[in-house]
Amino acid sequence: MSGVIASTHLSWDRIETLVFAGGGNRCWWQGGLIEEFKARGLSLPKLLVGTSAGAAVAAASLTHTLEAALAECQRLYAQNSRVFDWRRLTRLELAFAHQHIYPKWLQSIIDAGSWERLKHCASDLQVAVTHPAPWLGLHGSVWAGTVAYLLDKKLLHAIHPRLPHSLGLKLAFYSLKGCAQEVQARDLLSAAGAAPPVMKARRLFGRWAFDGGYVDNAPLPPQTEAQKASTLVLLTRFYPKLPTLFQWQGRTYWQPSRKVPVSTWDCRPQTTVAQAFELGQRDAQRMAAALR
Repeated sequence: MSGVIASTHLSWDRIETLVFAGGGNRCWWQGGLIEEFKARGLSLPKLLVGTSAGAAVAAASLTHTLEAALAECQRLYAQNSRVFDWRRLTRLELAFAHQHIYPKWLQSIIDAGSWERLKHCASDLQVAVTHPAPWLGLHGSVWAGTVAYLLDKKLLHAIHPRLPHSLGLKLAFYSLKGCAQEVQARDLLSAAGAAPPVMKARRLFGRWAFDGGYVDNAPLPPQTEAQKASTLVLLTRFYPKLPTLFQWQGRTYWQPSRKVPVSTWDCRPQTTVAQAFELGQRDAQRMAAALR
């Protein structure tokens, strides 16, 4: 990627928009990083943006301690022995464990009590979802988004892919605090993490919606140049050819110091979400000297 400038200093107090990229269990790296910063007395920016599990981790950072959210994730994983139930194939059903684990976890971070705290907190979360291309329909858009994702991951290695946009897939942003009640908030986060066939697309505000990562795993709302300059994007993929902290296209990006040590989709007792969380804490600790 051209135009990348390595950085050694992060001015947290100048960050006004914090972007949480998706990435399944890799997003616990973001959780550890944010928990470490909060423990040091640093406040979250006024605007958070996220999709998929990144949006859920961002929501948890507003309603709970992220250590508590991690503990609940581990508890649910400990009760689950398989990612996919092959026995249900006899009934032509695709039964992934995420279909019941993820809603339970979302309910643990956004219930009636935490919803009231979220409604009155200083930060808002803009959740990104994908709406289908009109000419492709829902199923065609999912297939097109999947192919575009694989091309990006294996060949192009782009942080913000262009192909899904050119195919007509639309990225839309919805305010979590703008939801009428906690049930709608959980529906919004569920739609943002719906990656067919693992999790089914959902009807959201009268339209089909699924994982925003099908368009952009690190979703960016429209921004002015000044807004770009005060934006920090927390990536979860590891790009070995890029610095840990860098400036690109007017924004600041922070990626893990190494590949996050966890399987993206595993949800069994042995899943190493704690190691992903700990890597985020260690990376934040290393950055603390630069913050001072």
